[in-house]
Amino acid sequence: MNNQRLRQLLALLILFAVLGLLLMVVLLPLAERWRSDGDSIASLENQLAVYRRVAANLPQQQARLEQLRQNDPAQELYLPESRPALAAADLQQRIGQLVAQSGGQVISTQILNREDPAAPMPAVALKVHMRGETEQLVRILHGLAYSRPLLLVDNLLVLSNPRLDMQRIYRASERQVLPALDVTFEVVGYMARAEP
Repeated sequence: MNNQRLRQLLALLILFAVLGLLLMVVLLPLAERWRSDGDSIASLENQLAVYRRVAANLPQQQARLEQLRQNDPAQELYLPESRPALAAADLQQRIGQLVAQSGGQVISTQILNREDPAAPMPAVALKVHMRGETEQLVRILHGLAYSRPLLLVDNLLVLSNPRLDMQRIYRASERQVLPALDVTFEVVGYMARAEP
């Protein structure tokens, strides 16, 4: 009987060992997964609450954004045209008027390609060749520096007028009034980025 009792005890021990192993292999990973899923659910519920708060404020924020867009003080710094070709034509007209008002003479204007998709604002650039006196150049540069829309001068090259030098050498008696300076510069203006 002792022997049978020992076998029963051993069988129970093996059964408990198998059940314990089964618990460790199957049920513990399931419990861990259940706990991590509970944490994920809590995190997602928190995010959902935040998104609902943001969504509830969306109409107010959109109205505020539209108000800011309408009252944008930087808007006057952009060229008024929405297309590069129209903006370049407008810029040519502005430069021509400014040079004419100052008493200078525009020899040529050339539209430069400044397309850069990565730029925050599309640029429109002109290369201007003009002739004039020092005072006229100062008035033109002042007009460009303080103009609205914002216009930037780049690559300014001021030379003595070669025609004036030749006139001094060859025809001292038949002098015409020629401008003293031959000026080349680039003018860059910016258009507002189109709304998506």
